[in-house]
This record gives sequence, C-alpha cells and structure tokens, in this order.
Amino acid sequence: MPTIIRQSIADFSVLIHQPDPEIKSDRLIVLLHGWGADGSDLIDMAPHLAARFPAAVICAPDGPEPCSANPMGKQWFDLGVDATLIDEGPSRAFPGLQKLLDALMEQFHIPPGRVVMAGFSQGGMMSLYGGVRTAEPFGAIISIAGALLAPAQMAQAMTVRPPILLIHGTEDQVVPFQAMDMAKAILEANKVTVETQACEGVGHGISGDGLACMMDFIAAKLDGDSQG
Repeated sequence: MPTIIRQSIADFSVLIHQPDPEIKSDRLIVLLHGWGADGSDLIDMAPHLAARFPAAVICAPDGPEPCSANPMGKQWFDLGVDATLIDEGPSRAFPGLQKLLDALMEQFHIPPGRVVMAGFSQGGMMSLYGGVRTAEPFGAIISIAGALLAPAQMAQAMTVRPPILLIHGTEDQVVPFQAMDMAKAILEANKVTVETQACEGVGHGISGDGLACMMDFIAAKLDGDSQG
C-alpha cells in the first residue's frame, strides 16, 4: 500500500506519497499550497491523483515561512505587504523552491519533462512565476485560483514555455475570476500555450470538476492521452 511520509529536503518539510514499491515511478507531481495553509492542505488530493496515475510520486511541501496572518500556517511570500511590492515576492521565494524541485527530481530520478508543478491560490502564483523560469521545461504547469505576478518582467525573464492550465472558479471572492483571462492574455502574448477551465459557481477552492480537468491535462501532456 502507498504511504504518505514527511521528509526534510533542501530545507523544506515535504509530504510525499509514493507508488507501491513494485511500481517504477514515472512522474513527479508537486503541489504548492495557498497562503496560510501547508502541505497537508493539498496532499489530500494524492489518493485521487494516484488512482489516475499509479506510478506518480506526489509531493506537497510546506512553504518556507510562517504566514504573517496565520502563524500556524505557511506562506511562500508575504501577501500582507504593500500591494505595490507583491510582484517581488515570488522572485525572492522561487530560488529556494527551485532547489527543492531539483532535489526532488534527483531523489526520485524524474526528468523535467515528467514533472508537473501545480498550485492553488498563492501556490498557483508560484507555479506560474516559476514555470516559465526553469532551466528546462516541465511537463505541465497548473494554476488553480491563482494569478500571474510580475507580468512586466516576463518577456525578459522567461527561459521556457511549458504547457499551462489555468483553472478558476467564477465566484472566487479572494482572487478574482478575471485573473484567469489576464494571465492567459499575457502568457499567450509571450507564445506560451495555455488552456483554461472556468468552474461555474465555484468560489476560492478546488472543485471536483477542477480536479478532473487537472488530471485530464496531466494525462494529455505527459501521456499523450487526448481523451483524458
């Protein structure tokens, strides 16, 4: 039976769901939580993902800092600062996350093209920021209820153009639904292939339809399964 363990990797505390020992791992799915949560918030998705992708290593790291608004939770960067400085947050946070991603790929012998980086809310912001700044393109980048930060830097900073999926609830009162179309427009202007999924009537959360869309996207991009 697969089990969930916690490891300290590259200065991060990471929850890891591994395949059965007799199954050779064929992909790495990294789940980045939202502001004030931690890895346990998204590792609950692991059974659903593992049922669809039984050879996946699924990792949910805790953010590197205590959340400024909820010290029991974690953050990738502070959202409580001056709004004019928010674009600087991911630029400070991503180098550490990149070291973690490199360490995970090395530990589980997974190449970049078999890596999925998916995030919710602030984790989605990190996925979109980092997904176009890696040395080699990942197999899929997914942002759920996230937003594209530092858009003015993108043309100069972009190093890769991985396939990207944006999922957003139409009734999101935390990160406005319009953030999805704004991100899509900027990414496509920079020649990135983008797919979107609007989740009707969904607020700031991950719906069953959103999860199903996410899994179909992973299957299409990593397995060539256009039928999902």
